[in-house]
Order: sequence, then C-alpha cells, then structure tokens
Amino acid sequence: MELSPRPTRPDGFSIWAAIAVLCGMVLLPGMLRAECAAETGVKNAAAVFTLHLPNSCTEAEREARAVSAQELLRALAAGKGLDLSGVVIQGDLVLDELPAQKVSAVGDLAPEDRRVLEGLNDEEVHVIRGPFVIKQSRVKGRIVNRLKSGFLLITGPVVLAHTDFAGFVDLSRTVFLGLVDGSNATFHQESYFVQDRYTQGAMFSDTHFGPHARFHRSVFAGPAIFRGATFQGLTEFLEVVFEQDANFSRAAFHLGTGFSGAHCRAKCDFSSSQFDREAFFLFAIFDRPATFASARFGSQADFSDATFKQADDLAQATFARAPLLTKTARVSTTVPGPTASASAPFSLAVTISLFVMALGLLAYIIRAK
Repeated sequence: MELSPRPTRPDGFSIWAAIAVLCGMVLLPGMLRAECAAETGVKNAAAVFTLHLPNSCTEAEREARAVSAQELLRALAAGKGLDLSGVVIQGDLVLDELPAQKVSAVGDLAPEDRRVLEGLNDEEVHVIRGPFVIKQSRVKGRIVNRLKSGFLLITGPVVLAHTDFAGFVDLSRTVFLGLVDGSNATFHQESYFVQDRYTQGAMFSDTHFGPHARFHRSVFAGPAIFRGATFQGLTEFLEVVFEQDANFSRAAFHLGTGFSGAHCRAKCDFSSSQFDREAFFLFAIFDRPATFASARFGSQADFSDATFKQADDLAQATFARAPLLTKTARVSTTVPGPTASASAPFSLAVTISLFVMALGLLAYIIRAK
C-alpha cells in the first residue's frame, strides 16, 4: 500500500528567511532613498539656497530631485546665494531678470569692493548676494545674462567646477567680487564672458570649452589660470587685460584663436600650449617676460605690431610656418621660424626630386653612349 507523502513544515530558518525577504521588499527602497538623502542647509536657509546630493545618488535619483531654474531665480531675487552640489538643474536661468538698483544703493560691501564699483559710474546693477556655487552638477538649460548696459554683480565666490553645461552660458558684463573657479567644467555650447571683471582672479584649469569661447575686453585683476584647458572652437581673448600672471600652459586651441590687443602686465605663460589653427597676437603688449617654450603653432602665427618689453623665447616654440613679426618690438634678437621637424617634409620632397632628376640624367647619358 502506497503511502502519500507527509506535508513538511518549514523549519525555523525558512520562516526567518521568508520574513527577511518580506522586510527587504518593504524596507530596501527606503534604505536606498536614505543613501541619497539631500542636504538642504536648514541652518543658513535664510541666506543661502542649499541643495547637496551625495555621490551615492544614481542618475535617476538626481533627475527625480531636479531643481528648476525658476526656483533658483526666486531664491536669488530674495537676496539668497546658491550652494548646489551634485544636482540637476532644469530650465533657463535668466539672471538679467533679477531686480536692478543703482551702484550707490548697494550696501554691506567691504571698502575694497566699494572701490571696484566706483568705476561703474553709478550704473544699474543686478545683484547676487553671497556665493554662486554650482559644482559637480548638470545644467540642462541656459544660464544667461543678456544685459546691454549695466552689470551683474556677484558679491561672493563663484564655483562652477566639475559641472556639465549642456546649454548656452553667457555671464557677460559681470563683476565678480570673489574668486571664480570653473576648473574641470565642460561647456558643450557657446560660453561668453565678455567685459567681465575678475577682482580676485579666475581658475579654468582643465576646463573644456565648446564651439565658441569669448573673454573679449575682460579684466583679470587676479591670477588667470587656464592651465590644461581645451578650446574646441573659436576662442577670443581680444583686448583682455591680465594684471597678474596668466597661465595658459598645456592649453589646446583647436580653431582660430585671438589674443590681439591683449595686455599682459605680469607674466603670460604659453609654454607647451598647442595652436592647431591661426593664432593672432596683433598689437598685444607683454610688459613682463612672455613664455612660449615648447608651444606648437600648426598654422600661421601673427605677432605683427606686438610689443615685448622684456625677453621672449619665441625661438623655443615650434612653428609650421614662419611667424609674422611685422613691426613687432622685441628685446630678443633670435628670429623664430619653422623648426627642422616642421620643414622636414619640404626638405624631403626637394631631396627626392633632385634624386629623381639625377637618375633621369644618368639614364640619358647611358642611352647616349
């Protein structure tokens, strides 16, 4: 007689395993969300709009917690600064929509900052109080300042480091009273910094600039650091004033580049920089030694009407073509020109042509005998 199998009861381990699975189904999503907990800076909420998302957040979680540009603009209009880290910003941040006031009406400034503003002739300014920090973030829309007169005034430090800007960035006509740090940022579209005033200097080390970068007629009162920066498109430093050292060492300029009318009042360092296309330094003034050692010019370099008040080392740069030095004032007497490596293809072609001609002549002589 066949006996039917006896039902077995789950042992203690199986029961606890089942409970653990059920608890995990309920608790695990909450635990993951806790790992992406946002820091909102409650203590200084009255002065700074703060939102920090940790590195543990996934891209989906950052998107879910995206902050709108309109919310940021409201915070700025209320007199708050921004302190954002690891966030996603959606929409266009139009900074010229901030309230305007006369320079004389701007209070709570240090005496040295007040002296900076004296040169603005009491024009209207749109003021951002405190810091303007957007680091390790992604900005999907534009950040623009469309002022044709007056200035945007940012009283605190500006940090754009390690941030990805998908849209057009225009911070032209801006007075930065604090240090500007755009190191390792990526600008996928045009980035304009026209007629800006950097009172504490600016850092754009290893920054990637997109199809057009403009710093036309800007003044760097502090150090300007563009070491290792990549300029993918047209680049304009026309009529820029560098009052302290400017560092463009190891920078790469892939399209036409203009430093015409620039004034280096301190040392300008272009060592090991790379200019793939035309580079213009017309009417540029170098008050201190200018460094071009190991720089590479892949196309025409034009230093016409430039003034080197101290020794330069242009002879230590590599030129694909002889640089234009029409009416250039130099202390150095060595005339730079194409290096052996640059002229090698031409020399090799001449050598081959002469060799072929010699072979032809030899064949003619043999046939004539």
